[in-house]
Amino acid sequence: MNNNKFIFIFALVTLVVFLCVPTAYAGDPARIGTAGGEQLLIPVGARDFAMGGASVANSKGLDAIYWNPAGLPGLQGRASAVFSTMQIFNDINHNYLAIGLNAGSFGTLGFSLKALGFGDIPVTTNEDMDGESGQTFSPLFFTLGATYAKRLTDAINFGFSGKLVSEQIDRVSASAFAFDVGIQYHQVGGIAGLSLGLAVKNIGTNLQYKGSGLLVSATEAGSARQDFRERPAASNQLPTTIDLGLGYTYDINEDNAVLVTGLFTNNNFGNDNMKFGLEYQYTDLIALRGGYVDVARTSSTDTNYKWTLGAGVNVPLGNVKFGFDYAYRDSEYFDGNNMFSFTLGW
Repeated sequence: MNNNKFIFIFALVTLVVFLCVPTAYAGDPARIGTAGGEQLLIPVGARDFAMGGASVANSKGLDAIYWNPAGLPGLQGRASAVFSTMQIFNDINHNYLAIGLNAGSFGTLGFSLKALGFGDIPVTTNEDMDGESGQTFSPLFFTLGATYAKRLTDAINFGFSGKLVSEQIDRVSASAFAFDVGIQYHQVGGIAGLSLGLAVKNIGTNLQYKGSGLLVSATEAGSARQDFRERPAASNQLPTTIDLGLGYTYDINEDNAVLVTGLFTNNNFGNDNMKFGLEYQYTDLIALRGGYVDVARTSSTDTNYKWTLGAGVNVPLGNVKFGFDYAYRDSEYFDGNNMFSFTLGW
């Protein structure tokens, strides 16, 4: 058995195992707000984001590390780097940095870092509820990842990511390990332009906070001796998702093409949802995009994020290719989100 066949069989077996995991990974709205590591669900990459996140079958390059690691072999050139940033609400910023290397017949490697910036937050206590002491702290949330992907055939890609999830708030911290696995199958049924994508994401260990911030002063019953006791925090599962999507690219002519995408997402800590995306591409120069998200069993007024819009442009500068992508997402309760992505390939 050659290496490609072995990897393909391994990928299929892995996906089948996790698709058959019992109801712990089924959509359950009663568990909303009880997951740990919610930072894992914050999207990156303005191209896919502008299409509502529906492009699991057609995500490519460094953005695919988040959406579907099987798309990493779509990296253009020998190496590439991307940076994206988005202000979620108030002063909370979400930044993403990734680099990728095309290693030839070995496959494609990617390394990524996602981080949240909260700014300085006043320290408040039971004795100083208004934070008049002037002391501040800044939480540190990040996800560090490594991805391996390979083009098994002209039609099939497989990808795998390992991730370290870390959260630190003043005198407590938590960490967990997780992984994503995905497959993309292009030219499905021999139909040119038709693609299928499947990604299982955020399978991993539980997240539990520990540290001196959980110590409380206590007095032993019947004694005047005062001591410190630890008040243990809950241990929470990560927000696992299963994405199954289709994409169809229609070539209008030599210079113009349209991509239509659809996606079903199963959430183990919330309602399932359907996502739809559209991209118009003029050569490899300009792209216009849009997307829509429909959350099951949730009224439109109770859905915070629904519509997305965006555009992108690629400019060759000698041997270096520069790309800029922008995406906007509306919000029912806060200001809309603006995401900017900058890509370099060579």
